[in-house]
Amino acid sequence: MIHRWNRALGAMLLMSIAAASTFAHPTTGPLPQSAVVAFVGGTVVPMDRERLLPDHTVLVRNGTIESVGPRSAVAVPPGATIVDAEGRYLMPGLADMHTHVQYVEDLLPYTAHGVTTILNMGGASALTRWREQIRLGQIVGPQVLLGWFVDGEGGAGGVVLSVEAARDAVRQAAASGYEYIKVYNSLSTAQFDAIAEEAARRSISVIGHGVRDPGMQHILENGMRLVAHGEEFIYTYFGNVPDRRRIPAAAELVRRTGAYVLPNLSTYEIISIQWGKPSMVDQFFERPESRFQHPGHRRTWARRRYADRIGSIEDRLVFLRDMTKAFADAGVPLLTGTDSPGIPGMYPGPSMHDDLRNFVIAGLTPYQALSAATRVPGEFVAATTTDRQPFGTIAPGQRADLILLRANPLESVDAVRALDGVMAAGRWYPPEFVLEQMLEMASRWL
Repeated sequence: MIHRWNRALGAMLLMSIAAASTFAHPTTGPLPQSAVVAFVGGTVVPMDRERLLPDHTVLVRNGTIESVGPRSAVAVPPGATIVDAEGRYLMPGLADMHTHVQYVEDLLPYTAHGVTTILNMGGASALTRWREQIRLGQIVGPQVLLGWFVDGEGGAGGVVLSVEAARDAVRQAAASGYEYIKVYNSLSTAQFDAIAEEAARRSISVIGHGVRDPGMQHILENGMRLVAHGEEFIYTYFGNVPDRRRIPAAAELVRRTGAYVLPNLSTYEIISIQWGKPSMVDQFFERPESRFQHPGHRRTWARRRYADRIGSIEDRLVFLRDMTKAFADAGVPLLTGTDSPGIPGMYPGPSMHDDLRNFVIAGLTPYQALSAATRVPGEFVAATTTDRQPFGTIAPGQRADLILLRANPLESVDAVRALDGVMAAGRWYPPEFVLEQMLEMASRWL
């Protein structure tokens, strides 16, 4: 079975992605296909290091990459689904390592825009069921990793009022199948330490905000594996006074403790755009991306009143970009993430492309930015979870999460906006299928 692309339809899909930026949740599940899929004749961008492999074939069997090699050296077995990749670029799928999915309809937009892994840091409890349905091929969506949200007295949700309650939150997370425990601002030092101790005992990794009471140095030295916003360093390391002279020391602290940092630059950028500007949220609702967004997010966005704030935070956005570049230069492992779709203007899927753009604005090369969305998330998950299939590069044994692009992403990260298809966990979604789902959702919601 051979998929040779209808260019007119592919162009139509591309325009639809740009115009709609989301797709319907499928009602019939993934397309039926053979257990073996071969991408033949494309340029492979393996992301293990900065290189291109022209005229290569990638063979996928039962959701796992089986072989990668020159077209002449890889035999395609009879009955395989063949994707003619000539003239295009095949790279690993993207990872959005900070999401807040609330509705099942949020899931397909990530996959449709090339995001094949998400780390959900608080959201719908039904995600434990939805990710099993994704695994079984009953619905289309990315690989889902889950973080259990916990905060202290007076906090934003998941509030615990004692040290023992903090420990119990970790036990609940473990019993519910969560991989991570996300700590938030208002926990006490004693509560954070109890969480870190219990998490280590139960093989759950601690991620999240810079908890205010213990501070950044304490949490990094006592079990924190991922800081979920670059801006948290402003509040809990720089004393709310951004100081470029102290950035090298902050980078050394992170590097020494082996933690990862998720700058969340796209989120801070979109907040800065609407800060003190009452008309901006309405403009977000008018964008084509919003047309296909679940109506519930529109209500949530209307309640997030960054527009009512006074002044500007653009200088802090510049500081965070400078800090991101300094962290990268110091060898701090960085991850992409969007905080979508809970923040006004952050759309599931396309906002990942804006996060990559911000990495490049900060001074990283396209390869460094794409590494933060592919190889480094794979390394992070391997280091912080158990029993997860490797992903993030194109190599034998890796989970088959792949995106087919029309242009070279190592020349420009904007290449990820021009998709010619997505493979998630070995299931291949050509443009025709995704376009059909998008139009079906439009007919239900409008």
